[in-house]
Amino acid sequence: MVEIILVPSVRRGNGSGHLSRCFGLAKAIGAGAAIFLPADPGPGCWSSDELRLAYPRETKTIRIVDELGKGARFALVVLDNRETSILELERWSALGPVAAIDEGGEARLRAEYLVDILPRPPRAIRSGGPANLASLGFLSLPTARRQPPSALKRLLVSFGGEDPAGLADRFLEAAIGGGLVEPQQVTVVSGALSRAAATFPGITAIGPVQDLKEMLRSYDLVVTQFGLTAFEAAWAGCAVLLLNPGAVHEGLARAAGFVSLGAGKPDRGVLRRVLADPAAVVAASQAAAPRERLDLAARLSTLTPRHAGACPSCGERFGHALYRTERKTYFACPSCGLVRMAYFLARSNPYTDRSYFFEEYKAQYGRTYIEDIPAIRKQADRRLAVIESLLPAGHEGETVLDIGCAYGAFVAQAQSRGWNAVGVDIAIDAVEYVRATWKAPAFVADFSAPAADGLYPRLLACVSMWYVIEHFDEVGRVLRRVASLLKTGGLFAFSTPSGSGVSARRNAPAFFERSPDDHFTVWSPATAPGILKRFGFKVQRIVVTGHHPERFPGIPADPHSFRYRAAMSVSRLFGLGDTFECYAVYEGRLNGGTAGRATERT
Repeated sequence: MVEIILVPSVRRGNGSGHLSRCFGLAKAIGAGAAIFLPADPGPGCWSSDELRLAYPRETKTIRIVDELGKGARFALVVLDNRETSILELERWSALGPVAAIDEGGEARLRAEYLVDILPRPPRAIRSGGPANLASLGFLSLPTARRQPPSALKRLLVSFGGEDPAGLADRFLEAAIGGGLVEPQQVTVVSGALSRAAATFPGITAIGPVQDLKEMLRSYDLVVTQFGLTAFEAAWAGCAVLLLNPGAVHEGLARAAGFVSLGAGKPDRGVLRRVLADPAAVVAASQAAAPRERLDLAARLSTLTPRHAGACPSCGERFGHALYRTERKTYFACPSCGLVRMAYFLARSNPYTDRSYFFEEYKAQYGRTYIEDIPAIRKQADRRLAVIESLLPAGHEGETVLDIGCAYGAFVAQAQSRGWNAVGVDIAIDAVEYVRATWKAPAFVADFSAPAADGLYPRLLACVSMWYVIEHFDEVGRVLRRVASLLKTGGLFAFSTPSGSGVSARRNAPAFFERSPDDHFTVWSPATAPGILKRFGFKVQRIVVTGHHPERFPGIPADPHSFRYRAAMSVSRLFGLGDTFECYAVYEGRLNGGTAGRATERT
């Protein structure tokens, strides 16, 4: 069964580096990988038949897919296209989570995962954001290496598998035709897709070479264009001199630090200086070389995408990437505004472990959850007062279901105010504590689990989630379930970190990096009403909490200082707290659009 499908560019003129890289990855990943080479890719592209002829060894030893069957689905789709359009991305995203390699097209902002191997100009990175992974070490580097040359006696000329711009002949004309190099010093490699032939007598011309990178150490100077061979040669210890097909490659070459003869037409003056004094080109090549060898195939094989699909609230296929790191990507939905996280590393559920409420909780708050119950009950009392003020029919004898009840502080306080309070949590130890200590009904369940509606009481007056909603990756399913349990006019009350508080506004990358890896959504007071309205809720009140003046630039952590008190006033006035509470009434129908709301600053 194919788990990972690799999709290289087969467009004529794009060179063979994408193909070579995908062949190498498929071989390293093994039986679970295949390469997609379409039988009929359209005009301007190499067909699978042509590529099988050009790469007989690779296509016989690696699984090739030339047609996608109906219902095809993959654990990971790896695009190596140079530039992927939105239409292409949409097509592949329907078949599985997408990881794009060295992506420079429209997909850069929207693909679930990005891997940058070759350096990119700063402007290109800014336009699409940094990648999840970035390192020259992910190249398939040669094992054979040499000491850097002191003289440039043996030259290897290789412009990839295609050389559509005829750069090899242009270099030979400048170097040999210009009398700067003797023909017998030069070996020219033609690629598997090249139709050009070496034209100068006396040179050594060889056809397509398997594992060319392992031959590089035999040469003092490798002449090529910006791409895989340049970095392979630098790693092997060779001097590297570039001649590029156009301005884009030339810009990339200079950004990487290579010495270049220019774009299209070789600069004979530069070539003359390089040959006369190779020290500069040798030093530049060493500086541009990768610093370590990494295993991209192993990294891709261990990616386990979770919630890397459409927006869980509205179903919008693509979001705009806000932040990427090796383990996660945050997207903002352009339709409903929900910020969601896609996570890519395997992990266990921390909430079934008792240590979450004790050692981990104490490390964060200075005391265990049990020790903190009096303070949590005080907070619960304030929240219950808000809930009761929004239920004009009264709450005596009404049922409130507290999702993620932990050790029952909210359940206990609700009981004391006349509610029929019920708790649910996935932690067995916590549920047993609620039953034994507060004598309240509680049960163990995962509220987000599919087909579990029958577990829960219905016609509820209130469903609450205190710092719980962000832990659900399928938040749409959760909101539909909440709606199904409430009676018309019932209240949904929850709290969650804010994506528009001072921490997120001051330094968004740091905010997302510190955001716990089990927070799958990031809400804000501005986006919550519209999201909830899609599920039949109308927001009645938003209370901004978690005000931290010391997180403002230049504000000391001294509550008695004037600057601290002034920043607190600003935070409350403009709702810049790092958390908020939302209280929404269920209207009994789905009626998209934007809901009105009242916002409190506390």
